[in-house]
Parts: sequence; structure tokens; C-alpha cells
Amino acid sequence: MTYHQVANQTSYLSQNGDHAADESGGAFTESITFWAYVSGVDVLGQAEGAVVTLGDSITDGNNSTRNANHRWPDFLADRLIAVPGPTRLGVLNVGISSNRLLNNTWNPNALSRLDRDVLTATGARSVIVMLGINDIGGQPQHHEPSQIIAALGQIAAQAKAKGLRATGGTLTPFGGSSNYTQELEGVRQAVNHFIRHGGAFDAVADFDAALRDPAAPNRLRATYDSGDHLHPNDAGYQAMAAAVDLDKLDTRPPGHWVGTWQTAMARTTPGADQGMPNHSIRNVVHTSVGGDAARVRLSNVLGTASVLIGRATLAVATRPDAPDAVAGTMRALTFGGAPSVTIPAGGEVLSDPVSLAVPADGDLLVTVYTPAPSGPVTEHPRSYQTSFITADGDHAADEQGTAFTQPTTAWYYATGVDVRSTTARGTVVTFGDSITDGDRSTTNANLRWPDVLADRLAAQPGPTKLGVVNSGISGNRILDSSTGSGIGGPNAFARLSRDMLTTSGARTVILLEGVNDILNLERPDPEALKLALRQIAAQAHAQGLRVVVGTITPIKGWRSYTEERENVRQVVNEFIRTSDDFDAVVDFDAVVRDQADPQRISPGYDSGDHLHPSDVGYRAMAEAIDLGTLR
Repeated sequence: MTYHQVANQTSYLSQNGDHAADESGGAFTESITFWAYVSGVDVLGQAEGAVVTLGDSITDGNNSTRNANHRWPDFLADRLIAVPGPTRLGVLNVGISSNRLLNNTWNPNALSRLDRDVLTATGARSVIVMLGINDIGGQPQHHEPSQIIAALGQIAAQAKAKGLRATGGTLTPFGGSSNYTQELEGVRQAVNHFIRHGGAFDAVADFDAALRDPAAPNRLRATYDSGDHLHPNDAGYQAMAAAVDLDKLDTRPPGHWVGTWQTAMARTTPGADQGMPNHSIRNVVHTSVGGDAARVRLSNVLGTASVLIGRATLAVATRPDAPDAVAGTMRALTFGGAPSVTIPAGGEVLSDPVSLAVPADGDLLVTVYTPAPSGPVTEHPRSYQTSFITADGDHAADEQGTAFTQPTTAWYYATGVDVRSTTARGTVVTFGDSITDGDRSTTNANLRWPDVLADRLAAQPGPTKLGVVNSGISGNRILDSSTGSGIGGPNAFARLSRDMLTTSGARTVILLEGVNDILNLERPDPEALKLALRQIAAQAHAQGLRVVVGTITPIKGWRSYTEERENVRQVVNEFIRTSDDFDAVVDFDAVVRDQADPQRISPGYDSGDHLHPSDVGYRAMAEAIDLGTLR
């Protein structure tokens, strides 16, 4: 069961059948203190947006009065409601008791849950971050503040990249609690100095100053202490809410950052369970739109241990099939100003921007050096692009690629590149399976249908207005995952937030999914697929994205084809063509099918396996997209 453990709210359970629609609660005889399955409620109203409060047990409201809604985010909501006029902002609480920045001791670390709990929260305009006390005082204890500071900086950077205003909350006193030491107090003070003066946040809520005892600043005031010397009481939580400046919860001004390249992480690298120590990995990636600055996203989303990126660089490639950089374009990447960064298990990091003339429809080199053993390496295995590896130390900053002697067809750790552009107004996210991934297209030629779509957009008169990024995973399914047994990656719902909804500048998604469910599930259910497509569209719409859905292309001749599976495809395609759940439809099926045998791909568009199009077939798919539907 998926649940939120410390609710400080009584809910109710009946083990006697379906009582979901009962107005009377008589059947609900068992009291529980957790929330099961329910993760959020949205309303349609006049509010301008929501403030997301991200934290641990102090945001979760530990030791507040049960059923009284006296957590500090509740008191903050009360303050906003009391402001004259319509309530502008709702307040969402995504605190998790015992949550940490750096590891998953009891629950997912903050970076690994950032996309689903903050960046895709409906109406999110602002985030208040209060995290780090469990990394300092819990087990294992962190006796050096730098990694905590780096993680807080990453949360602020990723929130700002999504257009949110980021407020940092200082860590409150814990003197007298069971794990307190003077050494750990020094770590807390260093972290608080960064929050107050480091410049990572747009504003600061000084919770420490609001709650500390003037006579013993390492302790909570006695009148604010719940008794465990760590968690405030109701009065303390109210004082915390009062420390938030309501005028600093407005949305950041929109930036001009758009995604130019992206890939979706699908699995961990076979045979690399301890990572790639002392390796440099040079990923070759292809841009859609250009710009005058860039930032890079690195992923450890499928890793089970932290990975240290000792150095990372970005450069323009001399050509798409070689590891050499154009002279003078090599840029060192930093993360909160530091040249190295540790990515926790399940997390992603975003580099600081670097000034670089990024070419449109060009190639970049994203190079990472991993000096130490870590854990399984997060990768996208079928890139249809040659990248390069060396096991001979740190060559991340080499302009010449002579050290990179081992070619690979996977992308490791690199998951996205954004550019700052004065002309591009947004990004199209192509989300799907192997047919979006470009399976069986020509290696290093960038002839996947999303690439051809980007070429079409670039060929329009005037500046290119939209980037195109590719979130296809070969073998991907909507209804189940194969990260442990194959290349197909997490199911579509499990990756929706990071691979679609949080893409920089995302305006439209083109969705083409379902064929692997039809061909691989023992008894594929068209109703389940229809409901799933509706749900993906609903979540995209909730983020303000336009949704274009592609019909599922022919499958006859593929090894698992049956008439029953074909019937499911036909039912799902009829739904796609006629449903009002989507903003537009592109009929890929009609484009590539054989007119003489419509259950098959046309021989002129077939790569030879009777499922994946050839380069010519991918071009026909891209040319079938009405550019007017991409706004």
C-alpha cells in the first residue's frame, strides 16, 4: 500500500466491502492515522495558484494537535485567507516525516520526489523549502555541510527553472534532542548561513530566528517546544507561519529557457553495478533549437546509491560521430558554483548556466567524469547515436577526443540540455516508445520522427519558435514497467513528471504509446488503455500543456501479432480518433499503413521487422503532423 504515514489526522477504514459512496460513515469502524493512496485534491476556483511547502517532519506537523490542522502550512493558509479580498494562493503540504536531502533511509530523498511533489503540483507558483535537519541529526549523520548546501541549491535551481519562486526556510534549533552535539550544531549554523546569504533562494523565511530561545539559541523557546526539543508545538508552528513574508510568494518572472534535447532514462547499465569509477563518458547529443547559453540536467533516477560527478563539461561537437570538440567551445559546468556534484539515488541535478553559442540542429558533447565507485549506472540504452567512453581517468575537459576509444550506443547520466533563446517560445515534448525513440533509424543521422519534426519547424519562415525533445523509450509501456528485466523502463505514469511535465518550456506533448501493452500483455484490455490515455492527457492539461495524440501504427507481421491484439489496436485507435479528451490527433496509423493490407506497415515505410518504420517511414510520420496544432 502506498501511504503517507504521519498524517496527524484521523481517517477511517472499513474492511467490509465497497462503502465508497456511503454518505453515512457507519461502516467505517476502524480509525487510522495515515492517508492511503490519496495524494492531492485540486479545485477550480478564483485563486491564482498555490504555495508548495516542501520539508520533513516539521513541515509534516509532527506533534501538532491531531485533527486541528495546526501544522505551520495550515497556519500559513489561514494567514492568506485572512488577507482582504479573494484568497490568491492555496497552500499544499508535501512534508514527509524523517525526509532527507541525501539518502532514502526511510522514504524517497527530496531530490528524487521533487518532480512529482513540487514541480508538477497543480497551480504551483512558489515553494518554501525547509530540509536538512534529518541529514544533520539522523543516522547516518552528516558532519560536513557542503553536500546539504549543494542539495538545497539544487532544489532552488530546479524550482526556479520551472518558473517557481523559491523561499528557503532556515533550520530550527534541536539542542536537547537525542542526537544533538555541538559539532552538529555547527553544521546547522553553516547551512542556515547559506540559506540566509548564499543567494540561492529568492526569499528567506527565518524559522530559526522565530523559534529559538534568546538565552540559548541552540534550543527552541520553551513556549514553542512540543517536549522533544526538535518539533514545535502548535504555538511554535503558528510562529513559523508568521515568519513567512506573504509578499514574497509571487511567481518568478518567466524566463527564456527551452529544452533543445532530452532523453528518458530506461534502465541501469548491465555489468556496472558499482558504477564506472575513473571513467569519463562523452555523450553526443543533437539539438533542435539554438541559443546563447545552456544548462545540462544529469540523472541518477534509476540508481540505488549516490553518484559523484567529479567534473562535467559541455562543448560543441565537430561532427555527430566523433568525440572531438570545436576549438574554443569547451565549457566547465558547475552546480551551485561547485565543479563537482553528488546526485542522490533517484535524483537529478541541473547545472548552472554557461555562456555558449549553441547551434540549432547541431551536436553537443556532454561529458561527465565519475571518479569513484557508486551504484548502478542510469542510462538510455538505444540512442541510435554513437557516444564515447574512456576508463583512463578524467578527460572531461579534453577538446581532442583521442582518449575516448570505446564507442557506445547508450547515453549515460545526461538526460537534458536547455538553451536560453530570444526566439524560441517553448518546447514540444514527444513522449512514447520505440517508435518515438527512433528504433531502427540510421545511427548518427538524426532521422527519428521527432528529429524530422524539428527540421520542419526550423524550415518555417522566420525564427524557429519551438524546440523538440524526445522522451521515447524502446519497449516502454503504459501499464507496467520493465526496468528490472529489460530496456522498456518505468511505465508511462511513473515517468510522466520528469519526462514530460517538467521539461523546460514545455507547451505541447505529442503522445504515442500503447503498442507494447498490446503486443506484450497476456490479455491486453482496450478499456484500460483508453482510461490510461485519458489520464495522461488530464495530467498534461493540468500543467497547461496541449495534448496531441498519435494513433498506434500497424503491427501485423510482428512476432507476437494475433488477431485479438489487432482488434485491441483498432478499438484504441477508434477511441483516439473520436475522443474529445485530446486537443488534436495525428493519424500515424493512416499515414504508414499498407493500403492493400491496412493491418501492416506499407513496404515502403517498413524497416523490415513489420513494426518499426524505416527512415522514410519516420519522415512520413513527421510530415503528417499539423504544425498549427503545436502552438
